[in-house]
Amino acid sequence: MKSLVIIDYGSGNLHSVQQSAQRVADEHSKEWQVKTSSEAKDVADADHIILPGVGNFADCKHNLSKIQDMEQALEKRVQRDAIAFLGICVGMQLMATKGFEGNAVSGLDWISGNVVPLKPEPITNFKIPHMGWNKIMLQNHHHSVSSQVADTLFYYFIHSYHFVPDNPEDCLAATDYGERVAAIIAKENKIGTQFHPEKSQKAGLNLLSAFLNWHI
Repeated sequence: MKSLVIIDYGSGNLHSVQQSAQRVADEHSKEWQVKTSSEAKDVADADHIILPGVGNFADCKHNLSKIQDMEQALEKRVQRDAIAFLGICVGMQLMATKGFEGNAVSGLDWISGNVVPLKPEPITNFKIPHMGWNKIMLQNHHHSVSSQVADTLFYYFIHSYHFVPDNPEDCLAATDYGERVAAIIAKENKIGTQFHPEKSQKAGLNLLSAFLNWHI
């Protein structure tokens, strides 16, 4: 049986993520054990990892850093062992080099780029935070999960900052909110969504299913 670990570091929508992941896992003939954990040892044994995230970039990074050996376990499993990783919302943003929500704070630096404030134009037509349902546009049709990313469905966003990758090819899908906003970031064994798949109904469940089917 394979292990999917959802990291609990006090900064995520854990119940909804757990429920959605379990629902998808149950459709995979129950070959998956879905576990929410704040223990580095569980991350060290995981086959797939989800890092959710809600709130401020700096707070989320601080909370993650406070858990003994967690960043080291993540670095080993994700960067060295190259197991499949999914970051959600701020969990995705933490893969960046730096976040600029307040003072500049270093991220995990797994995907080169920065997390910066949304600056839609014209600002009068676009409220901050960006909150609600948007369609997304695939930028890369060749990625393993691309077939499960539907540009005909809507995805749920709630954020005031967004990840701008240094390499545009790391943007798998984008949405339009008065500017081009990365909706999905992907590089090697790592993928991240600015939207919340656990709140995005069928579209989100399809993406979670593709993540569990993702063989690196």
